[in-house]
Amino acid sequence: MKSSVKCVRGDIFTHTFGLVNDRSTLLNNDGKIQPYILQAREKGVYFDVGHGGGSFHYSLAVPALEQGFYPDSFGTDLHRFSMNAGMKDMLNIMSKFLNMGMPLEDVISKASWSPAQMIKREELGHLSEGAVADIAILRIRDGQFGYVDASGYKLSGDKRLEAELTIREGAIVWDLNGIAAKTLNK
Repeated sequence: MKSSVKCVRGDIFTHTFGLVNDRSTLLNNDGKIQPYILQAREKGVYFDVGHGGGSFHYSLAVPALEQGFYPDSFGTDLHRFSMNAGMKDMLNIMSKFLNMGMPLEDVISKASWSPAQMIKREELGHLSEGAVADIAILRIRDGQFGYVDASGYKLSGDKRLEAELTIREGAIVWDLNGIAAKTLNK
């Protein structure tokens, strides 16, 4: 499939690991990244996951990652169907990529600083001095976990990211295990 779409630096291509009319826009028939996709990346086009309920397939994601083609951001395409299907939530998507071999540092960056830069909101997504204190403290759980794609295929993994604590503008807004709570002395 040849693309005739013109792209410019800063464009965002979403549903990167999805199928269009049962065909891949990402991989050619030999399972290699399409040349026009690589050219778009060289021109400064960003590639977002855009998982949703039907736009993420391991048959595309695994070969792409093996070729070093990582997404630039983890868009969820969250809606009532996707949250009850394979997508679930942002941490589930991040966990999928972690279990497919993407380094943790890249997983965190593609969920925070990278998307902030992509949408020109550079006051977000980092912990630099003077930045708003928006912080997610995550735990990596070890165990046996299953991650499903839009085709119904499961990737078995041994890691899952879990939110322990969330701080928004300096205030605790989520505390799963009472990390910031007072301890009850019996």
